[in-house]
Amino acid sequence: MGQLDVDTVKIRLTALRDSLIGHSKETLFAMSQETVACPDATDRATVETDRQMTLLMRERDRLLLGEIQAALDRVQDGEYGICRECGEAISPARLRAQPTATLCVHCKAMLEATGQGILLPARSESAFME
Repeated sequence: MGQLDVDTVKIRLTALRDSLIGHSKETLFAMSQETVACPDATDRATVETDRQMTLLMRERDRLLLGEIQAALDRVQDGEYGICRECGEAISPARLRAQPTATLCVHCKAMLEATGQGILLPARSESAFME
């Protein structure tokens, strides 16, 4: 991967990381300021469901932040864009669609076909759909 490509990847990953951190801060602020007085149980259930969904989305973002940091570390180490299974280059199209990808399309398909992509903990926590 050329220097310009590496710089582009770093900029893209950093922007995505900063955006996620911003969303988390906004959510934390909004939830800390929230005072809800619900007149009945149905309204309370709706508020709680919305709050739980927001927390689940922020948890997904937290996992994605870890993946982004790992990708930035791979960029720094010169290992970004290399499949961790076969050692071949991951296609630029895949990296554009999935910037935190650690597997080439072929290896990912093989893992999914054998069911291992679902069973391995490191792969099941992916916030992006790899």
